[in-house]
Amino acid sequence: MIGLREKFFTDTPRRTMIAASVTEETWTAEVAPHSSEPYLFVAEAVLPYLHEPEVRQVFGLLADRFPGSLLALDTAGPGFLDTQEQHDALSKVEARMRWYCPDPADLTDWHPGTEVVASHTLTSLPDPLLAELPAVHQQMMPALAEQRLPQAEGYRLSLLRLP
Repeated sequence: MIGLREKFFTDTPRRTMIAASVTEETWTAEVAPHSSEPYLFVAEAVLPYLHEPEVRQVFGLLADRFPGSLLALDTAGPGFLDTQEQHDALSKVEARMRWYCPDPADLTDWHPGTEVVASHTLTSLPDPLLAELPAVHQQMMPALAEQRLPQAEGYRLSLLRLP
């Protein structure tokens, strides 16, 4: 993945690409010395593809090595796992979702002191955030909300503060 990313992005003082598995502790040694401030970690389209023990491992690694940091993540409900073979996009890739989390508040049980700062489905985005989306997406969201599709309601974008 890093090879592909390097075709589109370059490292900057605020963004460094590290070729390592998120489940391994080795990458934390490269990241930790760069700041004493809390970090923002973004795990988009990563954690649902891991098995739950691996997700717990990543969560614990972040909480232990980077206390007070923020973790932005997406979660999918069980309906995604059950229907990914029929999904218009998920069915076309080899990777399969293995972990689901219908309620990100459940993650606060994994490490006491973890806080859910925000959690929204695609159809429940707050107005200020919705206003930042391109016009076509702003227009699409009300129609999507009316349909109450399990895929739209079961997918959540969340922000957690680690203990």
